[in-house]
Amino acid sequence: IEHLEIYWGIMDNLSHQIYLQYFGMGEDAWRGKVRFYEENEKKLTTLSFDDKIELDMDYLLCLFEVGRYDRFLSKVDPVLENVIAENIYHFKGENIFFELLFKKAASYFQLKQFEKSKTILKQLIKMDRSKSIYLGLYSICNRKLNNDINRSIKATAMAAFLIALSITLARIFLEPFFDVYIQPFLILRTGLIIYAISCLFILELTFQFKIKKETGMFTISLFNRIYGDKV
Repeated sequence: IEHLEIYWGIMDNLSHQIYLQYFGMGEDAWRGKVRFYEENEKKLTTLSFDDKIELDMDYLLCLFEVGRYDRFLSKVDPVLENVIAENIYHFKGENIFFELLFKKAASYFQLKQFEKSKTILKQLIKMDRSKSIYLGLYSICNRKLNNDINRSIKATAMAAFLIALSITLARIFLEPFFDVYIQPFLILRTGLIIYAISCLFILELTFQFKIKKETGMFTISLFNRIYGDKV
């Protein structure tokens, strides 16, 4: 029994040294901590349960910071389960559950998996409407997923602006020579500008009401004030 106590005492001491060595690298030593964690994964299994969870959470944050999104996604779910099971609310001054869940959504976004990102962000928005970053990224995901009709309308609006610009330039350089013929083109230019602005306005209005329907909020704060929505 005495020998076992000595053995476990030595193991505890070694485990604590690993813990101190990891966190001793500094707050922003993301790459160094990722490398250390992955080179010592077997040794990390000897850590106490609480110390291991703490290292796992920090390791995930470091993975995200160095852009290893696939690796982050492969590791995040078990840690989230532990965070929930152990009622861990804060880590490094942040609500770690929300932080990891948002980084999971952001990782999907970086990997261009916009639908998966949207699903997580929608839940985050329902849980905490005060974080504008959730709604902001959700909005970007929706814009990335614009359908062909929206893209076609935007393209025609941009084409209308370009034609209107061309007419303006032609008027500047050619009006002295073709004064008689320029007037109909000026009327056309006005019509094209009105058409383009109307298209973009209607698209944005449709987009805002789509976001409102899905999340309960607009992405434009003025609209939220008009409709009395608290953000």
